[in-house]
Amino acid sequence: MLDTLLALAHRLSRYSARAGGAMILFAAFMVTFDVLSRRILGITMSGSDEVSGYLFAIATALAMPYALLMRANVRIDAAYNLLSRRVRYGMDLFGLILFTIFTLMVTWRVALTVQVTWENDAHAITPLHTPLIVPQSIWLAGWVLFCICLVLVLAGTLRAGWRGDLAAASRLSGVRSVEEEVAGETAGVLPGKVKEA
Repeated sequence: MLDTLLALAHRLSRYSARAGGAMILFAAFMVTFDVLSRRILGITMSGSDEVSGYLFAIATALAMPYALLMRANVRIDAAYNLLSRRVRYGMDLFGLILFTIFTLMVTWRVALTVQVTWENDAHAITPLHTPLIVPQSIWLAGWVLFCICLVLVLAGTLRAGWRGDLAAASRLSGVRSVEEEVAGETAGVLPGKVKEA
């Protein structure tokens, strides 16, 4: 059951990261168009900075689950790789527990913000007069997905530790090895083929 949920979380996180990437690209094109039209035509697109701010916040929240599941978050691992597998497991588990608690607290505060926005029918004090419930709800969805992924990774790490399978625990929550980094960077490159510049 847990493996099925983790596979589903991987799939959902991949889609959410792609959606976040599309939002960043859209924001970049929108701001570029605004700058060029202001420079060339003397016309400004009102609200591009506001919309790009919403998109950046949402894209960040949507990308966090993918970064977690791919173990792409930055870690200082100079001494980590010198430690025994059991000590590394303990450190990973401790860090994951703290990270989960922190993320649950942040998500709770985000949910309270969305609730206040809904109750007050809050709108941005900008020319666009954006109903804030729209960007904040999508932002909250990203945080909720992140919490779910964290809980699943924590449960999987605990289960692997309970079974004594520290290698599986490391694949879920440990620092990526050099081999994994290389495999991730070369994924999709066919053996014997060299990409032309």
